[in-house]
This record gives sequence, structure tokens and C-alpha cells, in this order.
Amino acid sequence: MKSFTKKTATLAIITAISMPGIASAEAQLFGKAHLSFGTVSEDDGVTETSSTAVSSHASRVGVKGSVDTDSDTSVIYRFVWQIDMTDDAKSSADHIKSREQYVGLKGDWGQIRLGRDDSPYKKAGKKNVEHLSDTYADYNNIIDKGQDTRNDNSLGYLVKVGPGKLGLQYAAGDDDPAAENAGQSYNFAYDMKMGAIGFAVAYQTIEKSPTNDETGTKLVIGYKLGNTKLGLIGETVEDDSALDDTNMLFSIKHNIDKKNAIKFVYGTKDQGNTDDATMTALAYDHKMGKKVSVYALWTDGADGGLNDATKLAGDGSAIALGVIAKF
Repeated sequence: MKSFTKKTATLAIITAISMPGIASAEAQLFGKAHLSFGTVSEDDGVTETSSTAVSSHASRVGVKGSVDTDSDTSVIYRFVWQIDMTDDAKSSADHIKSREQYVGLKGDWGQIRLGRDDSPYKKAGKKNVEHLSDTYADYNNIIDKGQDTRNDNSLGYLVKVGPGKLGLQYAAGDDDPAAENAGQSYNFAYDMKMGAIGFAVAYQTIEKSPTNDETGTKLVIGYKLGNTKLGLIGETVEDDSALDDTNMLFSIKHNIDKKNAIKFVYGTKDQGNTDDATMTALAYDHKMGKKVSVYALWTDGADGGLNDATKLAGDGSAIALGVIAKF
């Protein structure tokens, strides 16, 4: 079954690229290879362990494009698959994963998207604060991963409003009639930029069970001062059956010149009855070209600060050298 799934995904990519109708619509093949080499360690309070790791960080390949119609509205599409470039392709259940995959309509009135897509909540304000995306110091170690969703069975609307963009999305959850849309969610976000200031606000409600809704509220502020970008994000997550979370993350990106940058991140996750999880990260980034960069990263997480995204339990840490190549 796993082999069949991988062959099906590969065939879908090739078919999407080679279809005459799509090719004439200027379909674009794109992707990103992101790999690192380093050491990771974790201390769960009982045992301290470490290992050398060669890791693939959300490497992906996809096809996107648009098809003109007889009106001012065009059809848009995007299909993306995540590929683990360092895993055993014959035995891994996660060698190929589906990412955003949708079709939609686009016009002067905005965009409508139907399928699997990132929620407006997930995307809100990320450019202001997330400078270490998909690394061991991914900001979802602090910012709630359960709210930062890519939603199946979703219907979304995106439109420019004033100096920013408004995003609305409904995700139907489980569409089996017997499930009565279990897991459905509603979310919106407004993301804007005015000069050196960036701002975003987002809200999402997810039905965790018939008697329990989880809501997330996120506020993001960014400021560019010369060659330095400052970002701050605050998030609250309220759950009817659990303690509320208060998450904060601060980031700095300083461009030394056009090719070199220093990045710093510090975040805290307050979960009420436990010690606050914290994440600290420092990175040096060098651009080798328009689409290729290399980096050196150190990150440390206390009390689960690297657990949610990086999966390093307890007090975890990582030191890595990475390369990112886009096409």
C-alpha cells in the first residue's frame, strides 16, 4: 500500500506537468531541498541522549499555475508534496506527504480556494517573525502547532482590503455524514504592511469534540529599522477541557550585507501548571545565490521548548549546518 501511494503521488506530479491543457497555461514546476547535518540531544529528566543527524526539513516539490477563461476570472491551482530526502523510501510511512493542494478562482474581487490549504491563521504575520522556518528552531515549537493548521476539506476567500489582505476560511472537518463535520474550523486573518511596520491579527476556532472548542488568537507586529527586522508575536489558545496557553516569540534578523545575515529567536510557552517552555536560537545565514543559501544554527529548548515541532523532549538542543536550494 505504501509503495502504491508513493507511485501514485509520483504519477500525479508527472501527469500534472505533462497535461497539454495545463502546459499551455504556463504550469510551473517548483520545489525546495532543505537538508542539514548536525547533532541533536534531549534530556527528559531521567535519561540524557544525543545523536548525529542528517535531516530533511520539509523538502518539497510542486506544480502551480493558472488557466484563463472567457471572463476576467482565471482558474488557479497548486499541488505540493513534501518529500523526506534522507529517509528510507521503501519503509517510511512519511516519505511523501501532501501539503497544500487546491483549485480556485481569481479575479479583481479576490481569490476563492477549494481543497487542502494553509489557514489564514497559520500564515498571518509569518514574514514579520519567522526567520528560521522548517529548521530545528521552527517557531511552531512555541506558537501552537494545533492552531497553525493546513486544513483539509476547506473553502477559503482572500481579498485585498485597504493596506492589507483579509483571509477567511471554513474547513468542514470529517465529511462522513455519521461524523457530522467533527473537527470543523472557522478562521480569519488580516495581514498588512505600511512602510516599515507590519501587522497581523488572526482568530480561529476548532471543534475538538462535540463539547469542546479550541480557540486561538494571534497578534503579530514587525518593524524594519535599516538593515534590521524586529518581530514580536503573542498568542493565546483557549481549550474548554484544558489549561490555556499563552505563547510569546521575539525575533531579530540583521542583514550584514546583501549575502550575510544573523538571526536570533527567543520564545516562551506558558501552559499554566508546568514550567514555561522556552526556545532560544542563533543562526548565521549566507546566500550563495538567488536560490541557494547555507546556514549554521544553534538552538536550545528548556522544559519542552523544542518538542512540538522538532520532537526533542525535555531539555533539548541542536547544532546544525544546513543548505537550502530552491527551484
